[in-house]
Parts: sequence; C-alpha cells; structure tokens
Amino acid sequence: MIQLFTAGILWGTIGIFVKTLSSMGADGSTISFLRMFSALAVTSVLAFCKHGRKIILHDKYTIAVCLLLGLVSNGIFNILYSYSISTNGMGVASVLMYTAPVFTAIASALMFGEKFSAVKISALAMNILGCVLTVTGGNFSGSAVNFWGLLAGLGTGFCYGMAAVIGRLAGEKTDALITSVYSYLAASVFLIVFMKPDISSALNSPGILGVGFLYGLIPTSLAYLVYYNALKMIDDTSKVPVIASIEPVAAVMIGMTFYGEKIGIVNLIGIAVVLISIIIMAKSKSK
Repeated sequence: MIQLFTAGILWGTIGIFVKTLSSMGADGSTISFLRMFSALAVTSVLAFCKHGRKIILHDKYTIAVCLLLGLVSNGIFNILYSYSISTNGMGVASVLMYTAPVFTAIASALMFGEKFSAVKISALAMNILGCVLTVTGGNFSGSAVNFWGLLAGLGTGFCYGMAAVIGRLAGEKTDALITSVYSYLAASVFLIVFMKPDISSALNSPGILGVGFLYGLIPTSLAYLVYYNALKMIDDTSKVPVIASIEPVAAVMIGMTFYGEKIGIVNLIGIAVVLISIIIMAKSKSK
C-alpha cells in the first residue's frame, strides 16, 4: 500500500512540470513525448546497469504485454486525454479519467476472478465521488459536455485503469525496470507517429530539455517503477487505482501551496472522502 501511495503522490507533481514546460513554450505533444522519451532513457540505463544484456527479452508473450502496456496506458492515453481536455476542459477531463477504478474492477473480475463485495463497491463509489469533489470543488457550471470528448474521457479512464491489469500481467515474468523500458519505447514511438511533437524546438532549448528530463524522471520513471513493483505484492488488482488515487489530492495540495490556487470546503470534503475510500479498500479482504 505504501508503494502505491508513493506512486500516487509522485504523479501528483505532474502539474508542476506541465505548467513549467508550457510557460517555456512547449506544446502538449512535445511535453508528452519528452516525458516518455526521458523516462525511456533513464530506465534503459538503470535496466542495463542491473541486468546487462538480459534487458533484451526473447519471450514473445512478455514482449507483447510490455509493449501493450506502453501503447495503451501511455500512448493512447495521452492522445485521448489531450482530446478530452481540448473539448471539455481540464475539470471534466480529470473527472472522467478517475472512472479508472471501475474499469480496473471489472477487468480484474473477468481476468483474475476477483470478486465484488459490498465493501469494495462502496469504496469504489466513494473514491469516484471523492475524486470528482476534489478536482471540481462541486462547480460544474459552464461545462457543457461534448459527446466525443465524453467518449475520449471515458477512454482515458479505461486506459488508466488497464495500467494495473496489464502491468500485473507484464510483471509476472519480468522485472519492473525491463517492463518500463519496453512500455516507454512503445509509447515514444506511438507519440512520434500520431502526435508529431516539435522535437527540433525542444533540442534548441536546454531549459525545456532539462525540465523534460526531470518530468521523465520524477513523476514517470520513479513513479511507475514503484507502481509496477507494488503490483507484484498485491493480490487484489481492483484495489490498485483506488489506493493510487491519492494523486488528485496531492495535485490539489501542490496547486494550493505553490500556485496559490483556491481550495474550498467542497474540495476538502472530496479529499476526506478519497482518503476514507483508500482506507476502506486497503483494509478490505480479498476473496
């Protein structure tokens, strides 16, 4: 649980890097690519230092699962999330992304035979409600939802939720570092092909490259390494996104502390509900 909690807090720092890179002139596609490529560089070096030539996988199943992890949970996720934000705004996009625990619970029941219980369902419902209140503060005014943006937003929830499921499959036969290398490779190639980032402008700006490297290191490489290691030690996959949902709480607190963003009573209620749902889910028994 502590590792998932840590991963969520590290992901909560994403806003710092995105805001900084945006203020330096980097667009969304370039920011996404820098994140994945920097993470690929970091994890490749670490994996080679630890495993040497063993980072070259030969098992076709493991290669396919690791590549699928990067394609779905990083590549396709980034494209859908960008579209969701552009059509419906950050608030609605964030709320739709946090439907992830539902998709994880359903997939875990189908693939791993994990059972639904009244406690688990209650924790899931509380978690989604808490995330909604934390992110929006209860303010939905002026948020007319675009239909295709809605589908894209639900798609981000699906892709985010599948990280726990596919990550568990990938981690069954290989180390978290190697899993990360292949997933970031798949995501980097996918983003180059479909998002066409402005790489030349980034190469001409040492500042953007430096912040992009830190973005790939802190809330990406480190966060996912902790996350993938945690997946090997938890027997109930549906718990994973709920426990890691400390991310929006951390993001709101960072926004308030470093950027002077307002936090109201509804946000605080949402944070409390998220924390309670995490405790309930962490203490629930696996069947």
